[in-house]
Amino acid sequence: MKLSYAPFIALRYLKAKRRQTAVSVITAIAVTGITVGVAALIVAQALITGFRSDVQDKILQGTAHLNLLREDNSGIENYRELIKRVSKVPGVRAASATIYAPVLLSIGDRQEQAILKGVDPNATHEANEVFSTVIEGDPSLLALGSGKQPSDQSDAEARANSEESSQGIIIGQQLSRALGVNINDTVTAISAQSRLTPAGLQPRPRYTRFRVIGIFASGLYEYDSKWGYISLAAAQNLVGSGLTAGVIQMKVSDIYSVGEIGERVRQAAGPGFMTTNWQELNRPLFAALQLQHRLIIIFFALLIVIAALNIITTLTMMVIEKQRDIAILRALGATPRAIRRIFMLQGGIIGAVGAGLGLALGLAICWIANAFRLISIPAEIYSVSHVTLKVRAVDCIAVVTLAIVICLLATLYPSRTASRLTPVEGLRYE
Repeated sequence: MKLSYAPFIALRYLKAKRRQTAVSVITAIAVTGITVGVAALIVAQALITGFRSDVQDKILQGTAHLNLLREDNSGIENYRELIKRVSKVPGVRAASATIYAPVLLSIGDRQEQAILKGVDPNATHEANEVFSTVIEGDPSLLALGSGKQPSDQSDAEARANSEESSQGIIIGQQLSRALGVNINDTVTAISAQSRLTPAGLQPRPRYTRFRVIGIFASGLYEYDSKWGYISLAAAQNLVGSGLTAGVIQMKVSDIYSVGEIGERVRQAAGPGFMTTNWQELNRPLFAALQLQHRLIIIFFALLIVIAALNIITTLTMMVIEKQRDIAILRALGATPRAIRRIFMLQGGIIGAVGAGLGLALGLAICWIANAFRLISIPAEIYSVSHVTLKVRAVDCIAVVTLAIVICLLATLYPSRTASRLTPVEGLRYE
């Protein structure tokens, strides 16, 4: 295949010769540096992407996509009618009512603070994440327990009355370990209420016994160590809210359009309501991951820049050694632009070879890491023992393009110097 003289000369200059050993060594170092930098950046991109994807999947699995609540944080009385309205909003797949009850769970001499979330047994399973995160037990049993109402009597009397019946509760895996409970064990939930007396507001604890009917694992330590699920009626009794709900939670069809769907939900709900979505509630976490991602890109891009500095050294030495050749080419009619192109092609070839080898090395490392699960994380926190590296084609293209562009920029000074060399200057001492 015939080549124009500029690529042909550029390739010839890159071939090792006896008197160009130093140049060849520096060229090999430059290629190696770019290879390592590109591979490291691809692996880092895959690691961040995989970890972010795992965390996002666990958050979306363990929580609602969109929440509707009152602006004054009061209860929602007509929540069943409201659920019917918001369920008709385009983009909403399922909706259910819930309420949160902060309590102190106690069994024997162990006590742990927890948040109990009410589950509406009449809602679809898709609307309640507990049905997809339970790893032991049967969440449908939440609808069966409807024990005696909690008592406002003294501690001893309340405990005695609560012995008569117990309702079902599903607790997080880490919370069950902290309390040392298993399926069919009974725990006592103590909720703090207050009442107005002549002496002022006085605490009025409520005691309710629950039988553990399931254990869930969302994969997020914050939920698995502090959350529990009970029936909606039991949660209403605990907080003393009557037949009201605190939040209407929803699952949506497009998680990235949750903002627009939330706007339509607010319009359907009417005045006095507000929405929160999974992106807003987890903004600090994803902002931290995004910042970490940017810092990693900058750090490894600097490694590629440092490796590209060897290209400047290589081409500068090449210009000095090839002054005679450059002068002859100029005397034969080669333009400064053509001379500049020769040395820029050299840098581009070095960058392309290094980027190609780095891409292959990075993909190989990602495959090995996934096959042998080399990236391990604390399983007690994330409920997984390793992170899956996820390689995206767009990331690979961006990294390879970045490496080649950096290498081309490194050729600007040497190629400009070579293009300014005149035949007289090059052949003066020949």
